[in-house]
Amino acid sequence: MADLPRRRTEDRAGYPPRRVTAGVLAFGAVALGVAGVAAIGETVSDAVRSTSPVLTTVVGERTEEALVADRRGSRLVPYRVVDVELPDGSTAELRSDDLEVGSEATVYRSDSGAVFETPPEAPGPLEWAVGASALAGSAALAVGAVRAVRPRRPG
Repeated sequence: MADLPRRRTEDRAGYPPRRVTAGVLAFGAVALGVAGVAAIGETVSDAVRSTSPVLTTVVGERTEEALVADRRGSRLVPYRVVDVELPDGSTAELRSDDLEVGSEATVYRSDSGAVFETPPEAPGPLEWAVGASALAGSAALAVGAVRAVRPRRPG
């Protein structure tokens, strides 16, 4: 049987103490866990969101700018925003290049009151994988934190 390498039992100069390493790993585990839970929560809310079509009237339009970055740098890019009047008399804004002022349009309103030009798509596998991998990474960091403070056995 081959000899297994022995684990380091003494602290070496230049390395942080085990408690510091464990603290950093624990902090990372908590931060990544919170991000993972938030990602899963948002994905679940997107999955259960229901929308209903609503007939509206387009009452106004304007141009706004958004900061867009690419490999050449960042710049402001204009986009069109329209105001639609809902059947209850309230107004909502949505980004659209197709809706004309004065026309009637069918938009989709969610349970939370958000308005969309087209029905939003259900979350795909990528959105679910991001949350799941963040939670898995958090668990791995937590295991690393526990192993960092666990007393090492000689030999």
